[in-house]
Amino acid sequence: MNLFLRPVLLFLLAARTASAADFATEVVAATFKLFHPDSTATCFLVRRTAPDLALYLVTAAHVLERTKGATAILVLREAKPDGSYVRRDHTIRVRREGGPLWVRHEKQDVAVLRLVEPPLLAVTPLPVARLADEAQLTAAGVHLCSALFVLTYPERFEANGAGFPVARQGIFASPPLLPVKTHPVFLADFTTFAGDSGGPVFISGKDEHPLVVGVVLAKHFHEERTKGELEERIIRHPLGLGSVLHAHYVRETIEAAAQSDGAGTK
Repeated sequence: MNLFLRPVLLFLLAARTASAADFATEVVAATFKLFHPDSTATCFLVRRTAPDLALYLVTAAHVLERTKGATAILVLREAKPDGSYVRRDHTIRVRREGGPLWVRHEKQDVAVLRLVEPPLLAVTPLPVARLADEAQLTAAGVHLCSALFVLTYPERFEANGAGFPVARQGIFASPPLLPVKTHPVFLADFTTFAGDSGGPVFISGKDEHPLVVGVVLAKHFHEERTKGELEERIIRHPLGLGSVLHAHYVRETIEAAAQSDGAGTK
């Protein structure tokens, strides 16, 4: 290889790698653990365009519904001058006088909690434009076996002591069919666990920014029943498949939350 071309190629490869990492970093910055002893899972923060200054916490509806009491913990991360991070637990209100402060989609298992007051630390939410609508999904050209990425807290596990989410790679295990009103959910092939619910599923967009294509809802099992003389057992074999709700419904729920009188505040 030409000695002049070799460093140029290495530079281009490094730049391409950095870009690939950057699109995921944007999603990491917006993804957090939503902690409660009864129901701990994943959420991510989204912002609408100005003049709306509120933050919108997105997760699976069943996560909030299983959370008992008036509050939950949003596990934030504080950046230090030396480049390290420290975990900071931030209390948010999810109910008032027994009633939910979140807005659930009328048909799908997704909920949005509008946070009017700023959290304990500065955060970097995803712009709502990063949530794929049907036109963006079509333009992305994704199909069966296309690569996708997931950020979650499997079995409450954190990537490190600062509370970062765990990144995993998978593929579209079923085609993300349109229109979404007919096909609201698609399958993703990745090892799924409790705690994944509410996590963002995303790809690299054509502009090298992330495109969130959906939110994790559930994992799938095969149940094997064995029956003996004195007992009957059910063995659940994980299939390594997750159900993902199209991001279109996240957009709809955010808009509904923006019009709601409810407000999740500390």
